[in-house]
Amino acid sequence: MWTAINHHIQKRAALYLFTAVLLMTGTVFGALMVNSMMPLQKSELYSYVKEFFTQASSGSVANPVDLFWESVIHNIKFTGAMWVAGISVIGLPLIFILLFLKGAVTGFSVGFLIQQMKWDGLWLALCTIFPQNMILIPAFLFTAVMSASCSIRLLQKLTVRQTVPLPVAKSVMTYLGYAGAVMVAILGAAFIEAFVSSQLMNVLINKFF
Repeated sequence: MWTAINHHIQKRAALYLFTAVLLMTGTVFGALMVNSMMPLQKSELYSYVKEFFTQASSGSVANPVDLFWESVIHNIKFTGAMWVAGISVIGLPLIFILLFLKGAVTGFSVGFLIQQMKWDGLWLALCTIFPQNMILIPAFLFTAVMSASCSIRLLQKLTVRQTVPLPVAKSVMTYLGYAGAVMVAILGAAFIEAFVSSQLMNVLINKFF
């Protein structure tokens, strides 16, 4: 298994490096966006965040089952957009834009919590954002790489004269099969977010507020 994973990564090392750097760049960009906000904007946003935390700790926002399905639907929509972009010739830029935006949103969330709450914000981010992203980030990178690979292969099929036919149909079927593996990862991440991270958040909120 590990040999197959290692071979998979080595075969697409350039794409994995590019997507990882792109995601990290988006994360840094999102964190820096916090500094560009006006003090009044930060104050208003923080008041909304505190209100949400208060409601979440009292259980008035959503129960874990609802959070689970919300997370599943949200992440399926995100990865699904990349999968669809991958089977279209002109979808390659969209894949990278979506990945950059995902990094920016994560970076902004973590950066805002740390700036407003200091060490408490760091602990809150580590306990509520980090656990599920340990699964989601590799899943997003895998999705981006496979989507980009499929899009590039289709582009080659249309623009380059091939002496050896490209097995496009087989590649697309394999590509769709990989989507099933990502779905399993999304379910696992949603379970952690709904039943682990949310409970940790409640404990920390009751301590901090």
